[in-house]
Amino acid sequence: MVVLNMFGKIKPICISEKLKLYISNLPKEEHNNWNEYLVEEIKEAFAVDKITCERLMVKSKNSPTNLHKILLPESVLPSSATDDERIQEIADNMVCIYFDYNYDDMPLGGWEDNPFDGRFCEEDYAELVVDFLNYIAADDSSFVPQWIFSSNYDGVNPYYRLFWDGGELEQGIDYMIKFGNTIDLFLKKQNDYLQLDYLMRAIHKDNEYNVYHLFKAYSLCQLFLENEYEAELDWKLPRFIDDKYSEEQKRIISTLLRKMRNKIAHGDFMAFEKLIEEFAQKIMDGRFCFDYSEYSRKNWATIHVCCIIDKCVKEMILMMLKDYEALDKIKKMKTKPEIMKGEKE
Repeated sequence: MVVLNMFGKIKPICISEKLKLYISNLPKEEHNNWNEYLVEEIKEAFAVDKITCERLMVKSKNSPTNLHKILLPESVLPSSATDDERIQEIADNMVCIYFDYNYDDMPLGGWEDNPFDGRFCEEDYAELVVDFLNYIAADDSSFVPQWIFSSNYDGVNPYYRLFWDGGELEQGIDYMIKFGNTIDLFLKKQNDYLQLDYLMRAIHKDNEYNVYHLFKAYSLCQLFLENEYEAELDWKLPRFIDDKYSEEQKRIISTLLRKMRNKIAHGDFMAFEKLIEEFAQKIMDGRFCFDYSEYSRKNWATIHVCCIIDKCVKEMILMMLKDYEALDKIKKMKTKPEIMKGEKE
């Protein structure tokens, strides 16, 4: 069970027909009473918050009254309502996202093989879906729902998420339906399902912008763009790099990224140090304020590189979902753009 930061009364809505992905209010049935369970989770969250604030000797801003007022400003509960009544109404208006399919709905086999199924020792797959949605929509100004509770979260459930504010319900629903429609247009054969699963797992929880993230993210660029040899990315990748860089800078960045990836792959970290410094000098010096009290020069440059690659990966994923043929055409390009002909590989 994965709960979103969307609040309001809704009927079950199919988000993706191909994945059989739905959103609805929390179930409140005899053998499937997540509503009651979330009431207890919210109460526990307040208890943990109180203890934490007491230890830090600060006053908590969280209370059932405040949370209820923020999440349900149009509630008709009387001012004399108890904390339990306010918490119950919050749970009644919570929205969850879940899969509901038979195994023949997806071409991935049965219980043993389907990667989208729920497992006791894995995160609820709906959590991966929501994180993936936030990854590819990172620069979108619209309200993009996030998860605030996941029943299979590994480790202690982050109680503070239950205090997160929500966005406009209808806007969140519309956004998720558009996302689901995009997914459904992409999913045509078994390999598409498997590739989507691969991307969701590759991106999930990978928020450490370090050298390994650089290596892995560049490998995703290779997945989308490399056809016959790696150096193709020197002239295919620039079109996905942010336009705040000049065409010359884009080519420099693309070439340096490939070289960095290779030095990491071959364990030549001294050579990597020289390349990351070259990147800092050519792309960042004079345009970027290095605060060495926050990160070292190398780590500032590495973080910057990771941001560049992640934006490229996001653009490639969006192109894959919306216009796979266009992305495949770029991948199969045999000839460099005229401006790059004659350059060394």
